[in-house]
Amino acid sequence: MYWRISVFLALLVAFVSCSETEKPDNLEPKLFVTGASDITRTGAVIAGRVELRGGTAMPDVWFEYGTDANDMAGSSAAESSVGDGVQACIDGLVPGTQYYYRLCGGNGRVTIYSETGSFTTMPNNKPTVTSLSVLNQGPTSLIASFGITDNGGDDIIEAGCYVTDMSTGEVGKVVAVHAEDATSGLWRVTVTGLRRLSEYRLQPYASNINGEIVGEPLAFMTRDAVVIGEPGRLSLLFGEDKYEYEGLSFAGQMNGDDIRFLRQMMGRDVDGQATAGCLARVDMTDVVIVSGGGSYDAEHYTENGVISAGMFSGCDRLVSVLLPSAAMAVEKDAFRDCVSLERIVLPAGAVSVEPSEGCSKLAAIDVPPASIGYKSVDGVLFDAGVTGIIWFPIGKTGDYQLPSTVVSVGDYAFSGCLITSFVFPNSVKSLGFGAFYGSMVENVSLSDGVTTLPTATFQNCQRLKTVRLGAGIAAISEYAFDGCPLEDIYIGITWPPVCSVDAFGNADGDLFSRCVLHVPSGSIALYKQHDVWGRFDNIREMD
Repeated sequence: MYWRISVFLALLVAFVSCSETEKPDNLEPKLFVTGASDITRTGAVIAGRVELRGGTAMPDVWFEYGTDANDMAGSSAAESSVGDGVQACIDGLVPGTQYYYRLCGGNGRVTIYSETGSFTTMPNNKPTVTSLSVLNQGPTSLIASFGITDNGGDDIIEAGCYVTDMSTGEVGKVVAVHAEDATSGLWRVTVTGLRRLSEYRLQPYASNINGEIVGEPLAFMTRDAVVIGEPGRLSLLFGEDKYEYEGLSFAGQMNGDDIRFLRQMMGRDVDGQATAGCLARVDMTDVVIVSGGGSYDAEHYTENGVISAGMFSGCDRLVSVLLPSAAMAVEKDAFRDCVSLERIVLPAGAVSVEPSEGCSKLAAIDVPPASIGYKSVDGVLFDAGVTGIIWFPIGKTGDYQLPSTVVSVGDYAFSGCLITSFVFPNSVKSLGFGAFYGSMVENVSLSDGVTTLPTATFQNCQRLKTVRLGAGIAAISEYAFDGCPLEDIYIGITWPPVCSVDAFGNADGDLFSRCVLHVPSGSIALYKQHDVWGRFDNIREMD
């Protein structure tokens, strides 16, 4: 009996020892899903966790997902997170749809799965719109813009503006169009045909397949205006009272007959002779220039959408004018010799603008915010990118510093202007012929980027006393300083720049003895040996 108990105990010990020795150390890991977050209409972040057991290495893991719990066709690689947590960002989902997902793992021999989780994407909604922003307003019209910050997940079917006449309660609807920069999400609406001196309410709207959203209302008042029902009939609206007005707004179509009559109201007839007209301030924002009728100045005729050459030339009582917003072009010398003109507001849709000569008091050339072709900075007209000057108002006074984006100055850009001091940023690389011809400038500081003074750059600048040329100056052309009473020239380059023998024109005998030439330290000898620069009696080193 004793030996049987001994044998049993020995077998039991052996069995326990064997079990502890053969216990597997590579059990399959356990996978879990831990939820979905950052759920949008078309995407979500799904997460899971891996529980390793024994000495098993981390398996390759990924997520499967789909709209059918039994058939998850989509898959996405999982990225490691904190600890054993993993997650994946998935997109391209269908809005308002329930999705199922699970975490998968494998080591090349076997694939294991977690339980199935689920989430529902956000449904599509109505669009979201911003409030209206007024870009341009005429007596009976308005141009405004608004943004669609969220299309709700579906294409925009229509966007626009509801227009309510507050006196009658009548509601109209105007469809908007995308602004040229469609990526900005801005939409533009043009409202016309409003009644004079009336209160209106505007509300932006946008719609998709989910419905329509209406934005915050904007209230505004129209102004008074002379409305021309048919072109050629302006004279019938005034008769003998045509010389009694100093300021007026107009709306409607104008042809050559209307412009001829308008010129008479401004003090100039078809032959260029003075009249008793005193119209000085004119708002033509809502005017449409059309062809037809007779000549307005015995030489020119109107063209559709064009502020033609000579249209307002010689109207020396005109002080300010807002041009038709629908006009596409302003031709050269349309305002020639309008000596009282102080301000012009250009058409919002202009694609071509040329300056006029003889506008000696013109101090501001403005463009509406709706303009896409031009930009006005401190009353100076630039291209849309503010890289080049289109039209500098010669009546502008004081000191002037060009914007840091300007790279070039065109021919005769500042000719005849009243600015006394100019400072050029380093961005400017070139000047045009006669850039300052006949101007009232007294001192000029050019940037290092300007390498050449073209012909007649400062010719007949009879007040120019001080010029500072940058370290990049390489050549000075003929008549650049002809007729200038210079007292100081500063040159920032050590080696003397090429200089035409006619650069100073017919300079009086005192110029080279009176004017001091300031040069970099150590370069006096080089300048004294130069054929032109050596003519200066006073050459000094700059500090």
